[in-house]
Amino acid sequence: MVNFMDITFLGTGSAQPSATRNHQAMALRLNGDIWMFDCGEATQHQLQKSKLKMGRITRIFITHMHGDHCFGLAPLLCSMTENLNSGLPRANDPPIEIYGPRPLRHWLRTSLKSTYSHLGRPYRVHELLLDSDTPDTSTDYHDSELPGENLRLVRDTKNPNKTPHYVMNCTEGDVAYTVVGVPIKHSIPSLGFLVQEPEFPGQLDIKTLTPILQRNSEALKAQGYKNPLAILGQLQRTLKPVTLPDGAILMPPVARPGRQIIILGDTSDASPIISLCQNKPHLLVHEATNALTSLDVIGLKPGTEPPTHEEVEEKALSHGHSTPQMAGKLAQQMGAKKMILTHFSVRYKGDESPESLEVMEEIRSLAIKEFGGKDNDVYCARDLWSFEIKYD
Repeated sequence: MVNFMDITFLGTGSAQPSATRNHQAMALRLNGDIWMFDCGEATQHQLQKSKLKMGRITRIFITHMHGDHCFGLAPLLCSMTENLNSGLPRANDPPIEIYGPRPLRHWLRTSLKSTYSHLGRPYRVHELLLDSDTPDTSTDYHDSELPGENLRLVRDTKNPNKTPHYVMNCTEGDVAYTVVGVPIKHSIPSLGFLVQEPEFPGQLDIKTLTPILQRNSEALKAQGYKNPLAILGQLQRTLKPVTLPDGAILMPPVARPGRQIIILGDTSDASPIISLCQNKPHLLVHEATNALTSLDVIGLKPGTEPPTHEEVEEKALSHGHSTPQMAGKLAQQMGAKKMILTHFSVRYKGDESPESLEVMEEIRSLAIKEFGGKDNDVYCARDLWSFEIKYD
């Protein structure tokens, strides 16, 4: 059975929040469990406005250590662990697993200690280290902190074209997800995360198999099968071939690949992640901080020329960011099925006024042109908007 999966954008702004866009935060819901990706300031307020439950958060991934992506982490931990409600102790709950670059562990520990924060549930931080990073070996833990792992880059010696990456095995219930972290280009160390769902059992071709079983019906009954069609369930359950009395061999269904979701941190070049896309990603979430829109023409002084696309792109690159065209090009290169743009400049309002919608449609169109996908394959995120990631 295909599990439910959706993503809610709790904040879609860049650098500074606005009246219509909060700082970056995304909640990926995997059949009920919630994984957070980035946690900007006031994320816990955004969660309270949403239909999501903080208590369902099991993992938090931080893409990089700019404040607009992590300042809300300590407050969120305090809110979601019910640290002020002694009547609801959660100390025996599984720890909240947190992943991110150095110095996330030390920074979070210091933030919690400095504010005398005591959590109602344990946590641990796993740091994704660059080759030049020295591991944090301090044992001066916060009273709710458990030791985390120091993850190093994995290199595939058999495939040197495969980008060095981090591997995290993240099992939720009986579903074993794999998360791959990849260093991407920004003004500081930044990560892209690839979430890989495990394979699904394939679907049986009932119309083809039923006549084969029916012609073997009498012989199968003689072998003890009261209902020969029960072999279909056996095929699906054991995934082993079945040889029939007439010599026909029924093969189990071929497994279907799980969904692949790519969520990027701030970046001016995330192409290293392409080599790790084994299948066409179901969804790419990419920043689009800067764009050339009608806003660049409004209010220009007489005789002043609006900026060119090249100038806008140069500005984005100089700060380690991307344009919608850059996002669309990456989506096209990796064969993504859907793309959602986020991390918009404060210039681009996230409300539903006609003026705002018009500008966001301009930005979306710029990405579509490079992506080459259908009109409904590209979206611009707004705060508290959810998108269901359906199995294709």
